[in-house]
Amino acid sequence: MRLSLDDAAWSSRWRTRSTLEKSLLCLGLLLVAATTTSMAVAGLVGACAVGLAALARVPVGVWLRAMLGPAVFVGIGAVTIAVTLGPGDLWSLGPIGVDEGSASRAVLVAARALAATSAMVLLAATTPMVDLLAGLRRARVPEVAVDIAAVTYRMVFALLDAASAIRAAQAGRLGYASGRAARRSVGQLCAAVLVAAWDKARRLEDGLAGRGGVAAVPLVPARAVSTPFVLAASQRLGLGRVVAHEGRGEDAGLDDLAE
Repeated sequence: MRLSLDDAAWSSRWRTRSTLEKSLLCLGLLLVAATTTSMAVAGLVGACAVGLAALARVPVGVWLRAMLGPAVFVGIGAVTIAVTLGPGDLWSLGPIGVDEGSASRAVLVAARALAATSAMVLLAATTPMVDLLAGLRRARVPEVAVDIAAVTYRMVFALLDAASAIRAAQAGRLGYASGRAARRSVGQLCAAVLVAAWDKARRLEDGLAGRGGVAAVPLVPARAVSTPFVLAASQRLGLGRVVAHEGRGEDAGLDDLAE
Protein backbone atom coordinates (compact mmCIF):
# COMPACT_ATOMS: atom_id res chain seq x y z
CA MET A 1 0.00 0.00 0.00
CA ARG A 2 1.18 3.53 -0.81
CA LEU A 3 0.72 6.91 0.82
CA SER A 4 -0.46 9.68 -1.47
CA LEU A 5 1.48 12.32 0.48
CA ASP A 6 4.68 10.27 0.15
CA ASP A 7 4.09 9.81 -3.59
CA ALA A 8 3.51 13.56 -3.94
CA ALA A 9 6.85 14.26 -2.23
CA TRP A 10 8.73 11.98 -4.63
CA SER A 11 7.07 13.53 -7.70
CA SER A 12 7.15 17.13 -6.46
CA ARG A 13 8.69 19.87 -8.57
CA TRP A 14 10.87 20.70 -5.54
CA ARG A 15 12.09 17.11 -5.17
CA THR A 16 15.65 18.00 -6.23
CA ARG A 17 15.89 21.14 -4.12
CA SER A 18 18.05 21.21 -1.03
CA THR A 19 16.37 19.91 2.12
CA LEU A 20 17.90 22.83 4.01
CA GLU A 21 16.15 25.35 1.75
CA LYS A 22 12.74 23.77 2.14
CA SER A 23 13.21 23.27 5.87
CA LEU A 24 14.16 26.91 6.44
CA LEU A 25 11.16 28.08 4.41
CA CYS A 26 8.59 25.80 6.07
CA LEU A 27 9.96 26.19 9.59
CA GLY A 28 10.03 29.95 9.09
CA LEU A 29 6.37 29.92 8.08
CA LEU A 30 5.62 27.71 11.09
CA LEU A 31 7.41 30.10 13.44
CA VAL A 32 5.52 33.11 12.08
CA ALA A 33 2.18 31.28 12.38
CA ALA A 34 2.92 30.13 15.93
CA THR A 35 3.97 33.56 17.22
CA THR A 36 1.61 35.95 15.46
CA THR A 37 -1.37 37.52 17.17
CA SER A 38 -2.89 38.82 13.95
CA MET A 39 -5.56 37.06 11.94
CA ALA A 40 -4.30 38.74 8.79
CA VAL A 41 -0.77 37.40 9.24
CA ALA A 42 -2.05 33.90 9.99
CA GLY A 43 -4.18 34.03 6.86
CA LEU A 44 -1.22 35.21 4.79
CA VAL A 45 0.93 32.35 6.10
CA GLY A 46 -1.74 29.84 5.10
CA ALA A 47 -2.21 31.46 1.70
CA CYS A 48 1.55 31.50 1.17
CA ALA A 49 1.80 27.79 1.99
CA VAL A 50 -1.04 26.96 -0.40
CA GLY A 51 0.50 29.09 -3.15
CA LEU A 52 3.91 27.49 -2.73
CA ALA A 53 2.30 24.04 -2.81
CA ALA A 54 0.73 24.98 -6.13
CA LEU A 55 4.13 26.12 -7.42
CA ALA A 56 5.62 22.80 -6.32
CA ARG A 57 2.79 21.01 -8.17
CA VAL A 58 1.35 19.24 -5.16
CA PRO A 59 -1.96 17.66 -6.25
CA VAL A 60 -4.97 19.47 -4.85
CA GLY A 61 -6.62 16.24 -3.72
CA VAL A 62 -3.53 15.15 -1.83
CA TRP A 63 -3.28 18.54 -0.11
CA LEU A 64 -6.93 18.54 0.94
CA ARG A 65 -6.79 14.98 2.29
CA ALA A 66 -3.62 15.80 4.24
CA MET A 67 -5.29 18.87 5.77
CA LEU A 68 -8.62 17.20 6.55
CA GLY A 69 -7.60 15.31 9.69
CA PRO A 70 -5.73 18.23 11.32
CA ALA A 71 -8.57 20.59 10.37
CA VAL A 72 -11.12 18.42 12.18
CA PHE A 73 -8.87 18.27 15.25
CA VAL A 74 -8.34 22.06 15.18
CA GLY A 75 -12.07 22.64 14.76
CA ILE A 76 -12.90 20.55 17.82
CA GLY A 77 -10.28 22.43 19.85
CA ALA A 78 -11.64 25.78 18.66
CA VAL A 79 -15.14 24.84 19.79
CA THR A 80 -13.88 24.05 23.29
CA ILE A 81 -12.22 27.49 23.41
CA ALA A 82 -15.29 29.34 22.15
CA VAL A 83 -17.77 27.69 24.53
CA THR A 84 -17.52 29.01 28.10
CA LEU A 85 -19.50 28.61 31.30
CA GLY A 86 -22.17 31.21 31.80
CA PRO A 87 -24.39 33.17 29.43
CA GLY A 88 -22.78 34.46 26.26
CA ASP A 89 -23.30 37.54 24.13
CA LEU A 90 -23.44 35.58 20.87
CA TRP A 91 -25.08 32.30 21.90
CA SER A 92 -26.38 30.71 25.09
CA LEU A 93 -27.75 27.31 25.99
CA GLY A 94 -28.39 26.64 29.65
CA PRO A 95 -25.17 26.98 31.68
CA ILE A 96 -22.89 27.49 28.67
CA GLY A 97 -22.53 30.16 26.03
CA VAL A 98 -20.29 31.88 23.50
CA ASP A 99 -19.28 35.49 23.95
CA GLU A 100 -17.43 37.79 21.59
CA GLY A 101 -14.07 37.44 23.34
CA SER A 102 -14.05 33.64 23.41
CA ALA A 103 -15.20 33.46 19.79
CA SER A 104 -12.40 35.77 18.62
CA ARG A 105 -9.82 33.75 20.57
CA ALA A 106 -11.12 30.51 19.07
CA VAL A 107 -10.95 31.88 15.52
CA LEU A 108 -7.41 33.20 16.05
CA VAL A 109 -6.18 29.90 17.51
CA ALA A 110 -7.79 27.96 14.66
CA ALA A 111 -6.26 30.25 12.04
CA ARG A 112 -2.79 29.99 13.59
CA ALA A 113 -3.02 26.21 13.92
CA LEU A 114 -4.20 25.72 10.33
CA ALA A 115 -1.48 28.05 9.01
CA ALA A 116 1.20 26.14 10.95
CA THR A 117 -0.21 22.83 9.75
CA SER A 118 -0.13 24.09 6.15
CA ALA A 119 3.57 24.87 6.54
CA MET A 120 4.31 21.36 7.80
CA VAL A 121 2.20 19.72 5.10
CA LEU A 122 4.12 21.76 2.52
CA LEU A 123 7.38 20.29 3.81
CA ALA A 124 5.96 16.75 3.89
CA ALA A 125 4.49 17.08 0.39
CA THR A 126 7.74 18.31 -1.19
CA THR A 127 10.43 16.40 0.73
CA PRO A 128 10.59 12.57 0.91
CA MET A 129 11.13 11.09 4.36
CA VAL A 130 14.49 9.67 3.28
CA ASP A 131 15.76 13.19 2.59
CA LEU A 132 14.41 14.45 5.91
CA LEU A 133 16.10 11.64 7.86
CA ALA A 134 19.37 12.24 6.04
CA GLY A 135 19.07 15.95 6.80
CA LEU A 136 18.54 15.20 10.49
CA ARG A 137 21.72 13.10 10.53
CA ARG A 138 23.69 15.86 8.84
CA ALA A 139 22.31 18.31 11.42
CA ARG A 140 23.81 16.12 14.18
CA VAL A 141 20.43 15.14 15.61
CA PRO A 142 20.98 12.25 18.09
CA GLU A 143 21.00 8.89 16.33
CA VAL A 144 18.36 7.55 18.71
CA ALA A 145 15.83 10.14 17.49
CA VAL A 146 16.66 9.41 13.84
CA ASP A 147 16.33 5.66 14.49
CA ILE A 148 12.89 6.13 16.05
CA ALA A 149 11.72 8.25 13.12
CA ALA A 150 13.06 5.74 10.57
CA VAL A 151 11.49 2.75 12.31
CA THR A 152 8.16 4.57 12.64
CA TYR A 153 8.25 5.41 8.92
CA ARG A 154 8.87 1.78 8.00
CA MET A 155 6.24 0.53 10.43
CA VAL A 156 3.58 2.72 8.80
CA PHE A 157 3.97 0.92 5.47
CA ALA A 158 4.26 -2.51 7.07
CA LEU A 159 1.03 -2.00 9.01
CA LEU A 160 -0.76 -0.56 5.99
CA ASP A 161 0.21 -3.63 3.95
CA ALA A 162 -0.95 -5.94 6.72
CA ALA A 163 -4.27 -4.11 7.08
CA SER A 164 -4.82 -4.14 3.31
CA ALA A 165 -4.14 -7.89 3.04
CA ILE A 166 -6.39 -8.74 5.99
CA ARG A 167 -9.22 -6.56 4.71
CA ALA A 168 -9.00 -8.13 1.25
CA ALA A 169 -9.21 -11.59 2.82
CA GLN A 170 -12.22 -10.53 4.90
CA ALA A 171 -13.96 -9.05 1.86
CA GLY A 172 -13.37 -12.29 -0.05
CA ARG A 173 -15.24 -14.14 2.71
CA LEU A 174 -18.13 -11.60 2.62
CA GLY A 175 -16.97 -10.07 5.87
CA TYR A 176 -18.53 -6.73 4.90
CA ALA A 177 -21.79 -8.03 3.42
CA SER A 178 -23.90 -6.56 6.25
CA GLY A 179 -23.54 -3.97 8.96
CA ARG A 180 -23.17 -6.56 11.71
CA ALA A 181 -20.56 -8.52 9.74
CA ALA A 182 -18.69 -5.31 8.90
CA ARG A 183 -18.48 -4.28 12.55
CA ARG A 184 -17.20 -7.72 13.50
CA SER A 185 -14.66 -7.66 10.66
CA VAL A 186 -13.41 -4.21 11.63
CA GLY A 187 -12.88 -5.37 15.21
CA GLN A 188 -10.99 -8.46 14.03
CA LEU A 189 -8.96 -6.30 11.64
CA CYS A 190 -7.88 -3.92 14.43
CA ALA A 191 -6.95 -6.85 16.68
CA ALA A 192 -4.93 -8.54 13.95
CA VAL A 193 -3.10 -5.32 13.03
CA LEU A 194 -2.30 -4.69 16.71
CA VAL A 195 -0.76 -8.16 17.03
CA ALA A 196 1.15 -7.69 13.78
CA ALA A 197 2.44 -4.31 14.98
CA TRP A 198 3.64 -5.81 18.25
CA ASP A 199 5.44 -8.66 16.47
CA LYS A 200 6.95 -6.38 13.84
CA ALA A 201 8.18 -3.92 16.49
CA ARG A 202 9.83 -6.75 18.45
CA ARG A 203 11.62 -8.07 15.38
CA LEU A 204 12.73 -4.57 14.36
CA GLU A 205 14.08 -3.98 17.86
CA ASP A 206 16.09 -7.21 17.66
CA GLY A 207 17.40 -6.22 14.25
CA LEU A 208 18.43 -2.75 15.39
CA ALA A 209 20.17 -4.20 18.43
CA GLY A 210 22.12 -6.52 16.15
CA ARG A 211 23.28 -3.54 14.06
CA GLY A 212 24.25 -1.50 17.07
CA GLY A 213 21.05 0.57 17.08
CA VAL A 214 21.48 2.10 13.62
CA ALA A 215 18.40 2.08 11.39
CA ALA A 216 20.54 1.98 8.25
CA VAL A 217 19.01 5.12 6.74
CA PRO A 218 20.92 5.98 3.58
CA LEU A 219 22.70 9.32 3.83
CA VAL A 220 21.53 11.10 0.70
CA PRO A 221 24.21 13.46 -0.66
CA ALA A 222 23.54 17.07 0.29
CA ARG A 223 22.34 19.27 -2.57
CA ALA A 224 23.70 22.71 -3.22
CA VAL A 225 21.75 25.53 -1.59
CA SER A 226 20.25 28.01 -4.04
CA THR A 227 20.86 31.58 -2.92
CA PRO A 228 17.98 33.05 -5.01
CA PHE A 229 15.58 30.54 -3.46
CA VAL A 230 16.69 31.41 0.08
CA LEU A 231 16.42 35.14 -0.62
CA ALA A 232 12.97 34.72 -2.18
CA ALA A 233 11.84 32.61 0.78
CA SER A 234 13.15 35.24 3.19
CA GLN A 235 11.21 37.87 1.29
CA ARG A 236 8.04 35.76 1.56
CA LEU A 237 8.60 35.43 5.30
CA GLY A 238 8.72 39.19 5.76
CA LEU A 239 5.01 39.19 6.43
CA GLY A 240 5.08 42.52 8.18
CA ARG A 241 6.29 44.13 4.99
CA VAL A 242 3.68 42.24 2.97
CA VAL A 243 0.92 43.47 5.30
CA ALA A 244 2.23 47.04 5.11
CA HIS A 245 2.35 46.92 1.30
CA GLU A 246 -0.74 44.81 0.76
CA GLY A 247 -2.13 45.36 -2.67
CA ARG A 248 1.18 46.20 -4.34
CA GLY A 249 1.64 42.58 -5.51
CA GLU A 250 5.26 42.00 -4.53
CA ASP A 251 5.86 38.83 -6.55
CA ALA A 252 9.53 39.29 -7.37
CA GLY A 253 10.60 36.07 -5.72
CA LEU A 254 7.91 33.75 -7.10
CA ASP A 255 9.91 32.83 -10.21
CA ASP A 256 12.86 31.66 -8.09
CA LEU A 257 10.56 29.65 -5.80
CA ALA A 258 8.88 27.99 -8.76
CA GLU A 259 12.10 26.74 -10.35
